[in-house]
Parts: sequence; C-alpha cells; structure tokens
Amino acid sequence: MIWHYHCPHCRRAREVLWEDLSQEVVCPDCKAAHYAPTPGEDPTAYVGGERWPQEMEDEVVALHGSACAVPGCYREHTTLVPRLPFTKGGRLSVENLAPACEQHASDRGETDYDEWLARFAKKEPEICASNITITTSSPDAMPVQTFGQVLGVQSIAGRVSLPGPFPAGTRLVFNAPFVPGPATRLVLYYEWKLEPGESCRVILGAWPRTDQPDFSKGIGDSKGFVNNEHRAAAGRESSALLEIVMSGSKEELWVAAVWVEAENERQVITNYHLAAIADAPETDAM
Repeated sequence: MIWHYHCPHCRRAREVLWEDLSQEVVCPDCKAAHYAPTPGEDPTAYVGGERWPQEMEDEVVALHGSACAVPGCYREHTTLVPRLPFTKGGRLSVENLAPACEQHASDRGETDYDEWLARFAKKEPEICASNITITTSSPDAMPVQTFGQVLGVQSIAGRVSLPGPFPAGTRLVFNAPFVPGPATRLVLYYEWKLEPGESCRVILGAWPRTDQPDFSKGIGDSKGFVNNEHRAAAGRESSALLEIVMSGSKEELWVAAVWVEAENERQVITNYHLAAIADAPETDAM
C-alpha cells in the first residue's frame, strides 16, 4: 500500500510505503528530513488501490460520526464511500471519504455526492403526527405521565457516536438519532444521584441531522443548535425534567444529546427517558 502526500517543507508530491509511515525520510528535492503526515495530520493525503488502512477509517469516523452519512439512516456504518467517485478523480483520503451502511454504500454509484444525499433528505419522515419517539435506559419503567397523553411509541434503533471534540469539562452521556418529522418538543426526564459535596450540570441539546454544531466552540454557540440545562444541588438524589421547544423541526431530521459537567467520572444520571413529542395542533372551540 502506497501512501501519497506532500513534503511538509517544499510541498512536492512524495510517496512512501504505508508500512514505513513511522520512519523518517529525506525529501530528494529540498533535502529536508521529515516524517510523512498521518491521515489525521493531512486529510488530503491518500493511499493507492481500493482499500484503506484502519487509521484512515478511524479519522473519517472521528470527523463524521459512526452512523451512515445518509440523512434519516441511523445504522452503524459498515464501509466508507467516496464523495468524489474514483472514476472522476476521487482518492482514498480522509477528505474524500464518508461513512455508509451496506445498503446505501451499494446505492452510491457515480452520482454527485450532494445530489445523492439530497435524494434521501427529501423523503418524508416515517412517523405520524400522533407518535412520539422514545429512547430510554429502562423501557419497563417509562413515566408516561411525564409526557402527557401518549398515542403511540416508536423505538429508536441504536445510537450514533458524535465526533466531538466536546467543551472542556463535559462528557457525553448518550445521544439519540430520531426522525421527529412534526415533533414540537423534546422532553428529557432523568433521575440523578450525587455524593455529599458534589454538584453537576446536565445539558440537553438538539440540532438538525445534516448540520452538526462545532462543539469546540462551546455548547449552544452554533446556528441551529438549541439547548436547555439543569444544575443539580449537592449531596442528594432526585429527578428532573428538561424540555426544548423545537420550532423548526417539521422539515428536518434531528439529533439529540445529553452531556454532564461534573467534578468526577462517576455516573450521575441513573435513569433517563427522552421523548420527541408531536403535539396536536390547537383548534378553536366550537
């Protein structure tokens, strides 16, 4: 496997065996000794052939998450697909690859990448207005009364890993992909426990599936991201409720996530239920 890159000093095109990536080399043009950049250091560097090293796939997943890139598909990826097809000059680089499930990878073809994704984004959400979508840590103990009248429940299949990085001091508790369609609210009910002297901050956030925030800038600083939070008192256990009004979700696929900011790594949230609720529209009384 040949690793193609540019010399970090003179920017001339160079190549080394992938197996020799950790060895120092000397550029024949500028005579500078250097190490070839890794996939994480140069997303445009690429390998020849039809297969990619695991290190490259790890970087792609770190950038885009582990779920299929197709909007509305929440399967874990099984392969990578090129943004620019290989027949049109695309290469096996971090910059040109995206995660995909087996089904959608086989459908990739030679279509323009943005057109390919747009074809799926235009599909109607498969959820009726009376349904809510629930993700929970204990399905048998869902406090239905917390969410008002429940007319139907649609389970969420699996989780989607978020690429991060997350703001300093916070850690991701869980994240939930769903197809809210006409959802108007996100409601998070959770139970928490703290030791004497401890305190924590619990953050519920949501954003359009195709427009993930830049979390390195902080929680809630990105366009399209909405959040709500709760600060728990020290040395006790109780339950709490967080709610987000999703004013622009009717035409979007959304992702939700919960973070905790605490002094230690111990589990703070002991039980949770997250619901995307489609409220019935108000009607005038007769």
